[in-house]
Amino acid sequence: MKKRIYTWIRRGISAAAAALLCAGAGAALGEETYTLPIDLSGGMKYDAGASWKKDRNCYEDPTIRAEFHEFRENMVNPQDNGTHGVYYCYVDVKIKHPSQLRTASGDPANFTRGIMKRTLDIAKRVQAVVAVDGDFCNSYYGQEGNKYCLRQGVVYRDTVVDYLDMLLIDEDGNFHIRQGGPELAEMNKEEIDGKKVINAFQFGPALVIDGEPVPDEYVLDEKHSPLTAQPQNWAARIAIAQIEPLHYLVFSNWYGLNLAQVRDLVMSIAPCKTVYVLDGGNSGQVVFQKHQVNQNEVNDRTIYDIIYFASAYPGE
Repeated sequence: MKKRIYTWIRRGISAAAAALLCAGAGAALGEETYTLPIDLSGGMKYDAGASWKKDRNCYEDPTIRAEFHEFRENMVNPQDNGTHGVYYCYVDVKIKHPSQLRTASGDPANFTRGIMKRTLDIAKRVQAVVAVDGDFCNSYYGQEGNKYCLRQGVVYRDTVVDYLDMLLIDEDGNFHIRQGGPELAEMNKEEIDGKKVINAFQFGPALVIDGEPVPDEYVLDEKHSPLTAQPQNWAARIAIAQIEPLHYLVFSNWYGLNLAQVRDLVMSIAPCKTVYVLDGGNSGQVVFQKHQVNQNEVNDRTIYDIIYFASAYPGE
């Protein structure tokens, strides 16, 4: 792996900090299990439960706990000894049931009709506690609208872009990565390891697979992420990660990091088993409790689809 271009100079985050991200979250979630239908309906009206923990940085009810964290760091480039500030944030999410990890599109009934809405507007419609951009499912660089699209158990488009990594999320809410290659077209994408695939995405690249960081020479190769992977391209990024079963992390930064640095930073926050890049740039919006919470100069960019976490608690 290549030497990191930047080093942290103000604040170090160790993997041990993962235990503090959502302390007590497992114990806090209720014992009774509630589920949501695997369809395009949204989550429960989570903000009705006034008796549950809810403030600017944390939401918790018997089925979900989510905590928002944000930081501004100074970083140094050893190549020229210059420093600059980097903003990043993440939401640590723990859910009770895999049906609470969901997808939605600008069109309430379909993922491939090309209707675009703001992340915030889609999130409000489906009662998302946490939401983030998906994979811009109807387009990509070069307007290649042929990416594989499986959402909420339905295949909307059965073609692939063979050079893009694929993220498959199974019925247990577990993440699986299939790296780009011609075999993607032939592989079974509706079932993996004996489990039904509920959602599948093509953007990437994958930054961590099975707990192992993907080497720099792969994540910084623009073949797997056109126009965004180069070492000097310090763009705004969005990533989603799985830490352990039903425990996830949504990450966003506002410029100042390339993909290798995003990988290293996310892994310093928590020992993630899978980290995968989603649609970023000016489209990169993280929504928490009906508010956009990440720093972004463009707040009204419209997109095709989101990934979100919903409450399954029906209330008292």
